[in-house]
Parts: sequence; structure tokens; C-alpha cells
Amino acid sequence: MNPDPARALDITARLAATAALVGNCEALAARRMFRYAGVFHISGVRTLHWADSRLLAVLGGREMQLLCLGVLSCLVAVILGPWDGIGYTGLVTALAVRLAMGQRRIVGSDGAEQLTTLVLVSVALAAFPPVSPTRTGLAVGFIAAQLVLCYTTSGVSKLASPVWRSGTAVGDIIGTQTYGLGVAARALGRVPFGSLGVGWAVMLFETAFVAALFGPSWLVLGALGMALLFHVCCAVVMGLNDFLWAFPATYPCVLVLSQWFR
Repeated sequence: MNPDPARALDITARLAATAALVGNCEALAARRMFRYAGVFHISGVRTLHWADSRLLAVLGGREMQLLCLGVLSCLVAVILGPWDGIGYTGLVTALAVRLAMGQRRIVGSDGAEQLTTLVLVSVALAAFPPVSPTRTGLAVGFIAAQLVLCYTTSGVSKLASPVWRSGTAVGDIIGTQTYGLGVAARALGRVPFGSLGVGWAVMLFETAFVAALFGPSWLVLGALGMALLFHVCCAVVMGLNDFLWAFPATYPCVLVLSQWFR
């Protein structure tokens, strides 16, 4: 396995743009939330900023147009990739829309959105002409390190939580209306120590993920396969659709980094 950094970054960029595309489509589907009395209405969002934002005044009432621009630019980035001139323009536009909507929709952000933004920024810097192999390599390493940091900090924070260690966290989460699925909650409840086993499996896997990077290629591929399965389950059970694209988007860079270690 000898992954090419430029090729890995190309795949990562397209998957990250897909994650941004999913986020834009979900925001469009929830457009009523931007209306009066909605959680994203500008009157409420403005109070969450430390100072008056001229950007908010410009975006007020134009959120749907901006999201449509984001969808179009993401599609261009996905189809053409970052190394194409038009594809690069689409990627930068998608990033600009993401940053603007981040100020407009200041509540409700999650780790997948933050990781996607970091990836898009890294790719935009690496693919800025003239392309440099050094910048490409730095971007690949940085993106891979971000994934390791995400998994490690998530695992350590769960281990520090009495609720997670007791084994009730998973059952409590999937039993909620917002992040739950009734069928999955009932099925897990029928399995003795099901919530406890799943919770500890998630904690140990996230905490130990970094160790896989220093192992043989089959171990790295196995760890990434398990991580992908975890995000598929989160998308199906919890509705975290952007997580399914944001985190696996970094996997090509992780493969390159593990190859460098070996």
C-alpha cells in the first residue's frame, strides 16, 4: 500500500465537500427554523454575538439563496476536485458559504461541521496555485492528525464520565427523541449489558485508535473499517448524516500518515 498524498487529498476534498453538501441540504430542509420564532431566526442569533455583525445584516433574509449557492459549489467541488481550476473555485466558495452560515447559524454546530471546515481550509491552502508537494504533504498530515485528535479526545472525555463508565450513556442517548431510534433502543434493552458493552467498546476504540497508525497496514485498514461502521450506525440510529461523510473524508490522509510512520 503506497498511497499518493495528492490523490489522497483529492479524495478527502471530494468527501468533505459531500459532507458540506449534506449539511446545506439539511439546512434547506429545515428552512422554517430561519423564520420568525425559529431557533435560527436572526433576532435571536444576533444576541449571541459579542458585537454587532455587519455580515448578519447582509445575510438576513438571504439564507436560502446562500445555501443554494453552497449546494451548487459543493457539487462542483465533488465532481471536479480541488486540483481543477473550476473545482478549486467551487471548493473555496463552499468554504466561504460554510463560514458565513457558521456566523448566521451560531447554535447547533457539531464536531462534523468543525472537522469539515478544517479539512476544506487545509485543502484550499494546499491546492492554491502553484501547487507545492510540501504544502500537499503538510495538509495531509494535518488532516490525519485532526482525526486522531478528535477520536482520542472523544474517547478520553467519555472515559472521564461516570455516566459512560456506568454503561447507561448509550441507552440514554438512543432513547431520546432527538438522537434516538425506538427500534434500536428496544433491541439494545433486550440484550444483557448491551448498553454497557457498546459504550465501553466505543470508549476503548476511540482512545486506542492512534495506536493503529503504528501497526501493519491490515491493522490500519481494520481500524478505519470499524470507525466507518461506527459512523454508519450513528447515521442510521442517531440521524448524524454529516458525520458519515466528514470523518471518513479524512481516512485517505490517515492511510498516507500510517505509511509514512512505517
